[in-house]
Amino acid sequence: MASSILSSSNIPSRPTYACIRCADRKVKCNRERPCNACVKHNVDCVFNPTQPPRKRHRRAKDQILADRIKHYEAILQAQGIDPSRLPDPPSSELPRESSHTAPVIPEEVQVPTPSSIESEPTQSINTTHVIHGQGRYKLVDNLWARVVEEFHDPKDALEDSSNDASDIEASDNDLSFVLSTRQKSSVRSRHPPPERIHQLWQIFVENVDPLTKVVHVPTLRPAIEKAASNIKTIPRGFEALMFSIYSAAVMTLAEEECRQRFSEARKTLLSRYLSATKVALSRANFMGTISLVVFQALVLYILSVRDIYEPRTVWSLTGVAVRIAQSMGLERDGASLGLPPFETEMRRRIWWLLKTHDFRAAELCGLVKLRDLNVGDDSTKYPTNVNDDQLYPGMPSLVVESSAVTDFVFVATRYEFLNFAARRITKFREQGKSASQWDLTASGGDKAEIDNDSREVENVIETKYLRYLDPSQPLHLLTMVVARFAMNVIRFLTHHPRRWASIEQTPLSERQFVWEISIKLLEQHNMLQSNPQIKQFTWHAAYFQQWHAFIHILDTLRANPLISNAEKAWELIGNKYKNTPDMVLHRKKPIHIAVGILCLKAYSDREAAFLNRNASPPATPEFILQLRQQREIAKVKRQAREAKSGRPDNTVNYGQANDQDLGPRIDAGTIQLSDAFQSTYLQQSPTSHAPNFTQTSVTNEGDPFWMINGFDDSQVGNSDDLMDMDLDFLLREDPSMEDNNPQTITWEQWDTWLADSNLMAGT
Repeated sequence: MASSILSSSNIPSRPTYACIRCADRKVKCNRERPCNACVKHNVDCVFNPTQPPRKRHRRAKDQILADRIKHYEAILQAQGIDPSRLPDPPSSELPRESSHTAPVIPEEVQVPTPSSIESEPTQSINTTHVIHGQGRYKLVDNLWARVVEEFHDPKDALEDSSNDASDIEASDNDLSFVLSTRQKSSVRSRHPPPERIHQLWQIFVENVDPLTKVVHVPTLRPAIEKAASNIKTIPRGFEALMFSIYSAAVMTLAEEECRQRFSEARKTLLSRYLSATKVALSRANFMGTISLVVFQALVLYILSVRDIYEPRTVWSLTGVAVRIAQSMGLERDGASLGLPPFETEMRRRIWWLLKTHDFRAAELCGLVKLRDLNVGDDSTKYPTNVNDDQLYPGMPSLVVESSAVTDFVFVATRYEFLNFAARRITKFREQGKSASQWDLTASGGDKAEIDNDSREVENVIETKYLRYLDPSQPLHLLTMVVARFAMNVIRFLTHHPRRWASIEQTPLSERQFVWEISIKLLEQHNMLQSNPQIKQFTWHAAYFQQWHAFIHILDTLRANPLISNAEKAWELIGNKYKNTPDMVLHRKKPIHIAVGILCLKAYSDREAAFLNRNASPPATPEFILQLRQQREIAKVKRQAREAKSGRPDNTVNYGQANDQDLGPRIDAGTIQLSDAFQSTYLQQSPTSHAPNFTQTSVTNEGDPFWMINGFDDSQVGNSDDLMDMDLDFLLREDPSMEDNNPQTITWEQWDTWLADSNLMAGT
């Protein structure tokens, strides 16, 4: 009887949630037993059993005291004092309420109390601690170091309730404004079948890991296998890592390969796994995480979306990741913080992968690339060039760097170039200048010094790595091509055309040197995208396209259509369009539009040069025909809009690119600047002009205050105007137009278009 009363007392008289039928029908339930709706439809009214509240494990008070005593005894033993031999205090001094004896600590080895610490601020004011345990890290400094001392066990400060909290509790910390997550539902159902999990994991190991080393494959492999066998028991942090691995693996595949392997479109799979990754990261509370696993998932997610989001978005999201890393102490070397060797090495790999990505993202935004490269004594050291199988959890010490070729060779060469930049910045600081002012393209008298340093780093790369590589192995071939590509990038930036005010002031030898370097860059980048031997790494090339060199080639072909190697240059340009079909198909990127226009102008000048010599021009390449067809379509659409409105269509003003930007057409064969795209040898403008996507024809509805004061964002939601924005821009760049007051396009404008390369992308 008592048991029945007890059991009935645990059942609430009225359910907390709706019955199953009302919940499925999404109608209001009065939560009676049975409810009115079920009675009306004459069906069984069933409620889900109420789950008891989850109990949190708390230490008993006596266990806390025992742990604290052990902590103090350990301190005494470290000082050479045996706690068991300490004399007992006089009985009169013992509290009458307590029957326990406590050891008396001699004054010379007395453990500081919180009050004694407060009285000696100089001893702890600059103290930095990293609390770590079970893959979680938290960097505490100054005040927070003092707070952590209040924990009887410092690892209590690492309590992470992300796996214990319910989905409703997790949703209270809404992070959708960072990752644009819209769904709060469980992601368990989005996991692929076990056989596909293993397939995606293998793709990740072959395509992504050799170029990133953000995870330790030998350690992670058994965890992936265990998770694939039982999806329901995966912790939230590891689940986020799994979805980021799925996303990264699909990101590396081409459309045909994706359909062949998974019988689904690449866009469909990538969208599915990226969406699940965002939800999983939010459920794992990534913004406040102290888990290295969650942070690895975030880094892989950023790598997966870097070609989808616009560069400014990628850079901002990378900045969030950098702040999280700093809160975990990743910017400080684990060896100086007393961390285990394995964790130290993995933290180095993750930190420098994130920072090199941050530098490139900043460069694509038109910002100084290495503005915050910190190479101080306490900063994180570069990762060690060793094989993955030489690292393992619990390893007693750091491994000595290998002199042989390892599976880390690609990443190691990347950090050799970063070390070159760090040395340059150190010299810059010694001159009393800020590191944020350092730029390879900046004018000055240090070009010869940079050339000497670049030859030095080239010699290091060749003698330390490249001469031992086997071109028959895909990773080795990729490393060789990328290393030489990076050297040519340094040369191009050191001799960048923007260093000269005009072409007349540019020495002939300098022009020829930059032209040859630009051709090499285009040739090497085409190889990275088209060589079947390194097909698995093709995904990595698109993010490192050197647009400035490509623009310089086209601009030179405009100024001198029959320059030496012109035939080779046009063949390489055609291959570039073939290897990057988005340059034609994805017309919502300003950089693609602008380069396409410049390409059409350069080829028109080439045809005119042949006609002036009474020679027949060669057959028109396919990509030129496609670009011209786009222009014809743009004209037809524009004329249709004008006929419909009864007036010229000036709906969109695309920045500085308007009819007045074109200027007079130059004579074919003369060596001077292009009229509309006089970018290569122009003097840098004092301010960078950002593209202006303002719509001039705003609806009269609503308060004009918002538009007048710059708060109107109506152009963002007008999809029709966005769809035709590129077409209007193409029309305004018609080479047949003439104007006596041309406006030039500077390198800064090109930088702005590049930063906005996905501003209108509908992904």
